[in-house]
Amino acid sequence: MEQNSLRIGRPPKAEPEALRSQLLGLIEQLGYERASMGSLAADVGMNVRTLHRYFPAKADIVWGGIESSIEILVSELNSADEARSTLDAVADAIAGVFDQNADDLAIMRTRLRLIALTPELQASRSATFEGWRQAIIRFVAFRLELAPNSLICVTAGTAMHAAIMEALSWWALHAEVADPAGCITEALHSLSALGEP
Repeated sequence: MEQNSLRIGRPPKAEPEALRSQLLGLIEQLGYERASMGSLAADVGMNVRTLHRYFPAKADIVWGGIESSIEILVSELNSADEARSTLDAVADAIAGVFDQNADDLAIMRTRLRLIALTPELQASRSATFEGWRQAIIRFVAFRLELAPNSLICVTAGTAMHAAIMEALSWWALHAEVADPAGCITEALHSLSALGEP
């Protein structure tokens, strides 16, 4: 009885990212649609109220924990090598985000695979990824010496952002491919190929 009582409520010194990792595995096993906050809470030995303290909604389990990546991306773009093309500089910056990301690749793949396979998660796309798009647009504007709201900058930045997101989804669904940064570089270079005859 005493042992059970220790499992109920808020775990002492609980680590949100360790808990997120555990929950992501459970969600993938159950399927996003079938995993309820109640079943997830029970599986990790919490009550639902405690789980909601960590993650207000189920989507927050999947989308959350990546907020710091926008600051890393901006920092990487700000220190980009001027000799690199804009596409290569953006690819380098994203690789830098991965290098500093707290998630290991297995957790990242699980997260991205869930997003790629779940329309509900795609519809509630994280504000962080919109921040990525805006950062890329501003970088393109800086490189081209144009206003960030110019058509060229918005279109080019958005196209690069879309290529990055598609590359990440593709990587998540192809377990035999080890390197997400390599997928992003290839996807970004595919954009330049569109201008060739």
